[in-house]
Amino acid sequence: MSRVPAHRSAKTKQWIKRQIPTVATGIGFLLLWELVARVIGNNRIFATIPYTLKQTLERSDTVVVRVMETFTSVFVAFILAVCLGVVLGMVVAELYTIRQMTMPLIIFAYAVPHPVLAPMFIIWFLIGGDITLLTFQNPAAYVLGSEMVRESTLSLAIDGVSTFGAWVGFFPVFLSTITGMNALEERFQHLGAVLGASRWQMVKYFRFWRAMPNITSSIKSTVQLSIVGVIVAEFIASSSGIGYQIVLAWKNAALGYMFGVVIVIMLGSYLFYQIAVWTLKAVTPPGSV
Repeated sequence: MSRVPAHRSAKTKQWIKRQIPTVATGIGFLLLWELVARVIGNNRIFATIPYTLKQTLERSDTVVVRVMETFTSVFVAFILAVCLGVVLGMVVAELYTIRQMTMPLIIFAYAVPHPVLAPMFIIWFLIGGDITLLTFQNPAAYVLGSEMVRESTLSLAIDGVSTFGAWVGFFPVFLSTITGMNALEERFQHLGAVLGASRWQMVKYFRFWRAMPNITSSIKSTVQLSIVGVIVAEFIASSSGIGYQIVLAWKNAALGYMFGVVIVIMLGSYLFYQIAVWTLKAVTPPGSV
C-alpha cells in the first residue's frame, strides 16, 4: 500500500519539474511585455498588463460567453477533421485508382490560401442551414451569476465556422494517414500473405496500426489548425465567437481588450491541446503518441 502513494508522489514531483521551464518562460514573457509597454508609454500602441486586465475584466461576461462559443465550434471542427481525415485517408491509401484520381485535386485544394474560403463556408451554411447536434446550457452559468451568462446557450453544430475549421485541420491527418499506411514494412506484407490475410484484414491488423504514430502526430497539429480555422472564420465572416471580439476591439481602438482576448485564446488553445494529447495517450497503444 505504501508503494502506491510513494509512486504518485514521485510522478507528481517529476511533473512539477517538467513544468518549471514553462512557468519560467511565462514569467519572462510577462516581464518583457510590461517592459516594452513601459518603454513605449502609450496604451493605444502597446497596452500594459494592468490596462489589459482592466479592459478585459470590464467585459468578462462577454469574454466568457464568446470563448465558450468558439471552443464549442473548435471541438466540432476537430472531431470532423480527425474522423474524415482518417477514414478518407484509409480509403485513398488502399485504393490505388482513387488515389491517382484525387491526389492532384487535394494538392490543388491544399494550395489555396485557407482564409480566402472562409466567406464561402459561411454563405453555404447560411443558405443551407446549420446542422445542430446538441444544445445545452453554458457551463459558466453554474459558476458566474451574470444574467448574460445565465441566458446563454451553446450548440454543438455543423455550421460554416466549424466546417471551415475542419477544412483547415483536415489535411495533416489525411496526408499522414496515407503516408503511414503506405509505409508498412515488407516483412509484415509477407507475413500477411503467408497467413492468408485478406485485403481488409491487412488494413485492420497491419496497415492501420503502422499508420497510428503518423496519425497521432498529425492530430496534435490538427488541434492548433482547427482553432486557427475557427477563429479566422469568426473574424472574417462571422458575428459570434471570440474571433469577432478581436474585430470589435480593433474597431473601438480598445487595444487592452484586444490583448486580453489574445491571451484568453492562447490559454484556451493550450488547455484544449493538453486535453487532446492526454486523450490520445489514454486511448491509443503505448508509444503511439
